[in-house]
Amino acid sequence: MTLFLETVNNILPVFLVIFLGIFLNRLGFFSPVTKDEIVKLVYYVGTPALLFHTVATADLYQYFAPKLIIFIISAVLGYVALLILVCSFIKDKKKKGAVIQLGFRSNFAIVGMPLAMNLMAEEGVLMLAISLAFVTILYNATAVILLSYYGKSKQRISTLFLDVIKNPLIIGTLLGLLISLCRLPMPVIIEKSLSYAGDIATSMGLLIIGASITINDFQKNAPYIFFALFLRNVLAPILFLGAAILLGFRGDMLIITAILSATPAAVNCFVMAKKLGVDADISAYGVSLSALVSIVSVLASIYLLKLFGLA
Repeated sequence: MTLFLETVNNILPVFLVIFLGIFLNRLGFFSPVTKDEIVKLVYYVGTPALLFHTVATADLYQYFAPKLIIFIISAVLGYVALLILVCSFIKDKKKKGAVIQLGFRSNFAIVGMPLAMNLMAEEGVLMLAISLAFVTILYNATAVILLSYYGKSKQRISTLFLDVIKNPLIIGTLLGLLISLCRLPMPVIIEKSLSYAGDIATSMGLLIIGASITINDFQKNAPYIFFALFLRNVLAPILFLGAAILLGFRGDMLIITAILSATPAAVNCFVMAKKLGVDADISAYGVSLSALVSIVSVLASIYLLKLFGLA
């Protein structure tokens, strides 16, 4: 019971802020325009600042984990290939594209970083932050290729490349890597300012996820949505964690794998679905409901790892 309560105390605060967002939205605190503006603030300012500050102020020569990064890249690509196969029964390509993206693309940054800070010491948080740079590139490139195919929206390789290198999460992480690897000193005033800006990601980011949750009038696409939830919050944690354990991962590496695989579908799933022509309704409801279901998937994953002494 003590272990369970400890796990709940580390995980539930993140999701309580999401529930606060749901409550405030029901009270009318957020207009559609306000939500869009907060999403932009979190995505373009808060999360990049958090990643830059976390990586730039640490000794990456000590915390870089190539084995973990290779595993994550291989696991994500393998899982995408599996989803393409298991979703072959979905005849509508636009619905298939939406389900596949929801299945593989987790909210590794906005939900993952606060969870990492609650669950791990500095070393684990840094390993996650560094991994995030590679995952963000992989998620964006894979999503654009798949959605361009299923949505019949032609995307030039040059446009794909620009979308990836302009991603603010990648820019923030890579700049942090540069500062850390070159061991460049950071003035205290800059470091504190970045820390305050990064707080936007761990507060407003979670709040706006809750404010964006809608669960009304989704009956038409309910089978696809529930199947996507199964892929995102049930199958992914089982397969990712099973593979990591068999490969001998323990401790923080397993916690990071759990965060990667059990967190909700990324908010960007809806944005990219709309942009590239797959079913945006499935994506919207999938993102919303996944945020709720992931309370169970994250809690169960972390608790079981700790119960069996693996993390």
